[in-house]
Amino acid sequence: MTNDAAHGPLLAARWRECEPARAVAWQTDVHTETSWRTLETFQSDIGAWQAALDARAESPCSWILSTHDPYRFGCALIAAWERGDHVILPADTRPATLEALDALGAIRLGDIAGGLTASDTPRAPRWGALEAERVAVTLYTSGSTGEPQRLDKRFAQLDAELAMHAELWPLDARLTLSQVSHQHIYGLLFSVLRPLCERAPFAAEMCRYPETLHLWLARWYAQTQREAVLISAPPTLERLPETLDWPAVDGILARIHSSGAPLPRNAAEHAQRLLGTEVHEVYGSSETGGIAWRIQSQNTGWTAFPGVEIRDDAEHQLWLRAPWLSTPATWTPQADRVVVEGTRFQLLGRSDRIAKVGGKRVSLTAFDRALGELPDVRRAHCTPLPRRDGRLGAIVELIPEAVPHDHDARRQLIQALRAALMPRFENAVLPRYWRFVEAWPRDAQGKLGATCLSRLFADLDDPRAPRWLGETLDGPQSARLILEVPERLAYAEGHFATQPVVPGVVMVRWALHAARESLGLHGVCRDMTRIKFPLLLLPGERVTLTLDVTHDSPREATHDKVHHRAHNNAHDNAHNDAHKNDMTTRLRFTFTSQRGTHGTGTLTLTPQEGAHHA
Repeated sequence: MTNDAAHGPLLAARWRECEPARAVAWQTDVHTETSWRTLETFQSDIGAWQAALDARAESPCSWILSTHDPYRFGCALIAAWERGDHVILPADTRPATLEALDALGAIRLGDIAGGLTASDTPRAPRWGALEAERVAVTLYTSGSTGEPQRLDKRFAQLDAELAMHAELWPLDARLTLSQVSHQHIYGLLFSVLRPLCERAPFAAEMCRYPETLHLWLARWYAQTQREAVLISAPPTLERLPETLDWPAVDGILARIHSSGAPLPRNAAEHAQRLLGTEVHEVYGSSETGGIAWRIQSQNTGWTAFPGVEIRDDAEHQLWLRAPWLSTPATWTPQADRVVVEGTRFQLLGRSDRIAKVGGKRVSLTAFDRALGELPDVRRAHCTPLPRRDGRLGAIVELIPEAVPHDHDARRQLIQALRAALMPRFENAVLPRYWRFVEAWPRDAQGKLGATCLSRLFADLDDPRAPRWLGETLDGPQSARLILEVPERLAYAEGHFATQPVVPGVVMVRWALHAARESLGLHGVCRDMTRIKFPLLLLPGERVTLTLDVTHDSPREATHDKVHHRAHNNAHDNAHNDAHKNDMTTRLRFTFTSQRGTHGTGTLTLTPQEGAHHA
């Protein structure tokens, strides 16, 4: 056994303790028979996952784990750990990503195509040995500064950082509400492992929307009269709506954490005003874990976490040592420039990003800065595109009035931007591929990572694809995507002699593909109704694709009763999987632009026979 005084909270394995009635996860659904999933239930669910893993492979084994909700994630993660297994958290669940991990011999687990799920029978768990030097999880960087990099985290590293956070910001039985993915280091530590290791409850599901946050805070406090802690990120805090009755839940949040990207000062003030408490920002990375923290309403500088040593060099590059680094005694350089003042520092920005374009070395940082200083530009990011001989692609966020909506406006804007850059850069190295966005694209980590970059420039490699320029999820069944019709779209020619257009059937195909990518929709299209294409959609045109999904099932009422019976998570999972196979899905799509509506319709999808996923 490992729970002795020499170990931190993770290696103490407090989920093994004999406190059957202790609350582990709070049931967010008002219709459940009980508000809690207890430690007894949690242990039984770990055993149910272990039974499924035992039936599939002998230990030691590697599992690719991805689940939608924190509770099932925690059950599966600990089930694998206690077997002596290694868990891989994929950067995303796109087919190419998962296939690359399949090639390593890892087995899929959870809410992914072909993923193994828990046994439908509760079991007593088996406790193994959590060895400090064993690799606990493999994560991947966001790829915001290049290709995603594999990172192995040992139990000792996670244990050391969790111990520090517990000492600095103890949860003290407060509820943890998470708005971030637990598939990455920040969410893994703050949303799942911290509450488990500190014997504090966490919400069984992710809190994805501000309306949900408001509802859950009110319900939680009415049930318990206890405080909560919010784990969030800049995009979510920036978009908190003023329209909700935030004063009604004032004082319930004891603390807000934000990480993944710098939080703008006005967004920090906005969140503090609405939610009634200060935002504690966490600065760090997948590679380093936590480095420092700040509260912008008190000071814009960063304070190093306890145990973190920092220094800068002559070029103001940040160097650090920390107990949770892979080599704790070694000074490790970071890509950020800083001014260090004791245990505090001011961030000056990233060190120069250098790339070779057309045989010439250029500063990408200088390009970003030059574009960002131009009128109507909010920010910009330039990146070399390897599949285009390293030529530069530019992502430019514009004020709404400057966004181009057709081919001519886009061409004129590109010419103006190139003309503005020419006095400072050679013509041969100027960006060749331009993406104009209305809101900064971010991944689950709050970053412009490799997945976002891939989607922004995917049309260069697929002449059938639209140009993706961002999306907003308005709920689990609704999405709005900003698309642009590429001028060289393969489908556009051949319909009218003088005017290339996007065929209606292509719009249907785009809607289906977008629903699968953005909403995880699966199934085969069996019927189309109310299909209309009132306006021609032209090359260069910018459109908003709105998607709304509804599900129909003759067993829906029965499912609701069973789903809300919270006695056994594993049983619920098995029932849900069976229910999905009977479900008919209706997808309503609308393509609109400044000129009007280009296409609408409703598609009926049913599960593909003989397969778990279409």
